[in-house]
Amino acid sequence: MLVKFFSLTAASLLLLTPSGALASPKPVIEELLKANKTLGGQTVIYPEGTPEMRIYRITLAPGAKIPLHTHPSPVIVYVQKGTLTNVRIVDGQEVIDTIGAESGFLEGSPKEPHYVINNGNAPVVSIVTFASVEGMPNLIKVE
Repeated sequence: MLVKFFSLTAASLLLLTPSGALASPKPVIEELLKANKTLGGQTVIYPEGTPEMRIYRITLAPGAKIPLHTHPSPVIVYVQKGTLTNVRIVDGQEVIDTIGAESGFLEGSPKEPHYVINNGNAPVVSIVTFASVEGMPNLIKVE
């Protein structure tokens, strides 16, 4: 009985020590994007209201376009696959930024109407997160 007690105690100590046989692997944490200004250098403003976070996976086929728009809340776009073209309208001129896979950008200024397009030959897959409020649209189309 005494041997059984010591065996259980020794087994318990092994499991509870950092080098124990059942120690779990440490998480890998990678910061994918950190931004405090939009592509055009604007600071975003968080809207008033009941906070609501939204996250989408958006796939744009080659040639697909999201028409000219603005965002009423901050938006983070992270491109997982492909190359996305973001076209901002500044003083009537197009300003083009190309965002490749594993990079992204911040949007969310009413002063920066823009559109995005896939000018490549392969689909673009993006993860898009909106820091919005209940009832607010994700984007406002610009005519």
